[in-house]
Amino acid sequence: VLFRSNVGDNVGDVAGMSSDLFGSFAESTCAALVISASSSKFVEDGGWPALMFPLCISAAGIMVCLVSSFLAMGAVKSQPLVEKTLKGQLIVTTVLMVPAGAALAHMLL
Repeated sequence: VLFRSNVGDNVGDVAGMSSDLFGSFAESTCAALVISASSSKFVEDGGWPALMFPLCISAAGIMVCLVSSFLAMGAVKSQPLVEKTLKGQLIVTTVLMVPAGAALAHMLL
C-alpha cells in the first residue's frame, strides 16, 4: 500500500509542476501581447506582424519541442543513457530554436 501511495504522490507532483509550467508559459505570452498592444508607437511601426511575434515564437517553440521529443523516443534503453539523451535534446532544441527565433524576429519585427 505504501508503494502505491508514493507512486500516486509522484504522479501528482509531476502533474502539479506541469500545470505550473503551463500557467507561467500562458501568463508570459499574454503579458507580452498586452505590453506590445499597449505601446502605440510599437503598433504603428510594427503593425500586426509585430503583435503576433510572441505567439509565433511560442508556436515555433512547440514545434521544436515536438521534434526533440521524437528524437528521444526509444533512445533511452538504460538509466545511464538518460543524461546523455537529455543533453542531446538540449543541444538539438537550441540548434533548432535559435535560427527559428532569429528568422521570426527578422520577418516580423
